[in-house]
Amino acid sequence: NQQLVGLNQAQDPANDPDLFFDPVTKATVRKGAQANTSPLGGGGGGVAAPVASSTVAAAPAATTTPVAVVDDNTASCAPPVTVTVTSTPAAATIADTTGTCAPPTTVTVTVDADGTDPKEVSTTAAPPAATSQAAATPAAPSSALDFGSCTNPAVEFGPAFEGRKLSENSFQPQNKNEFPQASALNGQIVLNAICNILNDRCKAPAATVAACKAAVTAVANVVGGAKADQFNAALGIASDFANVPAAPGGGPGSAALASTANFNKCDVPTIEFGIFDGRTENSFAPSGNGFVHGSALNGNIITQFICDRVKSDCNANTVAINDCTAAIAATQGKTGQAFADAFNTAVAQNV
Repeated sequence: NQQLVGLNQAQDPANDPDLFFDPVTKATVRKGAQANTSPLGGGGGGVAAPVASSTVAAAPAATTTPVAVVDDNTASCAPPVTVTVTSTPAAATIADTTGTCAPPTTVTVTVDADGTDPKEVSTTAAPPAATSQAAATPAAPSSALDFGSCTNPAVEFGPAFEGRKLSENSFQPQNKNEFPQASALNGQIVLNAICNILNDRCKAPAATVAACKAAVTAVANVVGGAKADQFNAALGIASDFANVPAAPGGGPGSAALASTANFNKCDVPTIEFGIFDGRTENSFAPSGNGFVHGSALNGNIITQFICDRVKSDCNANTVAINDCTAAIAATQGKTGQAFADAFNTAVAQNV
């Protein structure tokens, strides 16, 4: 149809303009390698070589699959051979480009049962001739997923991320440079974003992306720091946010930081009992920066005002808020100075 001339499949402008995803083969192809990467009716330029890719398939019952065996037992030399194996974190290349006969060489790759995640590359060869050279093979991290061009897809859980309140815990990627996703109260939002970035931006192997998505599903009903810990563990990363949240705003926290009351913008509140505001009788009044209120004969009016301020304008952390609530309970059944002393002791118990 002439109306379709000049059209080709749409592409995200943030992507490499020379790379296309073929939904039929589920592979990346270069512009010009297939007709549907160029405008209909021509104008697509010359045909480029497809993106290089390799897949090593392993038999279900075995975890070690020979990739290539080069053996020349004839009287003549075998041609120079180059074997390239995809590994983590880099590819290993074994080559013989000298004019002498190469010794028999075996290259073996150890993979998972599905053959998609090479873990280790081992090379064995006969003693080299005087003029042959051997290439070193870097060892891949043991029991670690390949995160592509990224290094840390872990999520963290803690208070005050991105300007949130000290009493508000949320989830965010630990490495915002690699995983630019905003914090969220709903952890599933952040976890799904991490998996998408692993696939689209980090170009992690399919096995890694599948493990990430499986982890998101597995922790769907888990809450708090345990959700972050279980997701991270599925990716081979240890964390303990269930017991020690991240520091306010992000970064490594500590048990002391997590258990210490922080009244933030306000002083540690106290109550005084005495003559205030021109009264002739004793009354209660708040003391400390951030707690401006007239005196009251009923001490409960003052304690409730203080704790309301701690939650709002003070932007205190959860420990401080809980201690203030506990301090109100400690005053029940008490009067006068005993009322004030009970509140003051309880509210400062974790400072």
